[in-house]
Amino acid sequence: MRRLLIVLLVSGLTCAVAPAAARAAPDIDVYCNGSLICEAPGLWFTSPVLVDFVVSGHTSTDCRDLWVRQDTGGTPVGCSASGNGTTTATVVIRLDQTPPVVTGVIPARPPDHDGWYSHPIAFAGQGDDRMSGLAGCDAPSYSGPDAVSATVVATCRDVAGNAASRAFPLRYDATPPDPSSAAVRTGDRLARLSWPAGVTATVARTPGTDGASSSVLYQGAGTGFTDREVRNQRQYRYVVTLTDAAGNAASREFVVTPRRQLLAPGKRAVVNAPPVLRWTPVRGARYYNVQLFRGKRKVLSAWPRKAELKLEQRWRYRGRRYRLKEGKYQWYVWPGVGPRAANRYGKRIGARTFVLDRPAPPAA
Repeated sequence: MRRLLIVLLVSGLTCAVAPAAARAAPDIDVYCNGSLICEAPGLWFTSPVLVDFVVSGHTSTDCRDLWVRQDTGGTPVGCSASGNGTTTATVVIRLDQTPPVVTGVIPARPPDHDGWYSHPIAFAGQGDDRMSGLAGCDAPSYSGPDAVSATVVATCRDVAGNAASRAFPLRYDATPPDPSSAAVRTGDRLARLSWPAGVTATVARTPGTDGASSSVLYQGAGTGFTDREVRNQRQYRYVVTLTDAAGNAASREFVVTPRRQLLAPGKRAVVNAPPVLRWTPVRGARYYNVQLFRGKRKVLSAWPRKAELKLEQRWRYRGRRYRLKEGKYQWYVWPGVGPRAANRYGKRIGARTFVLDRPAPPAA
């Protein structure tokens, strides 16, 4: 700085006077939401911005605090101040308060079966952002639980840091049907297989039909199948495969021998009440003859139409009264062929015994 030296001679005295220093131009500091950082590469605000101008050393200024509330990709905000010169300050505010839009998910593979997924599946999220731009979307996956209306949630983020999520539906079932629910019952030259509703069943048999080593006898969504193309006393192997809507499958094997047989009570059963006698229905039988013996004496002969007979506590047979008392009984069953008056019977279905025991006293 140049200085001017003025020398005065006053009463023989000499003094030097230095001029005052020139004043600097005004200073302007700009704060955004309390921070001196208002703009930088990649800087976006996600909430309204209060722009605060702090001015010093001025005589006049148009600097006033203001708000930026609308989303903007770059809005210049500035002011000027005058004093010993003029200072201008300008910042560019970028504001994005709007989350991106999650537009969809792309599965890593098509559904496993008929619109269902039966194994864990990954997805790629898709999105869009009209202001700061899309930074990316996550890659969600789904592995359960089983549900006809399951959802997978995708999340996307924009460059400003806003995030949005959206759920998308899917059908998922990774659990095969329970094959233990399938069952088989045999009778006279037949085998009845059954399973629960809601699945598709395939029934295969070994040996097969028409001389084949194995044959598929049934495929469908019913709840059972009766195989009438079997012989008594011959062993058959059935494999029942249950498939659900998602394509999951499970199988169960049965090895059976169709035959005529007595079913209940079991062999050498002990009962404490009049039992129900049951046996396998015989094809072509119009009725049955049931004979009951106590020791060597026949105490009952009955002709039920169904393959069962409920014994009573008391009854009449050939003019005499009988009652079911403690002891051992034998029972036999024959199928009746044609009209009952014809007195024609087929081969005896079976013979069994049961013991009627005194009922246990009630607990004290």
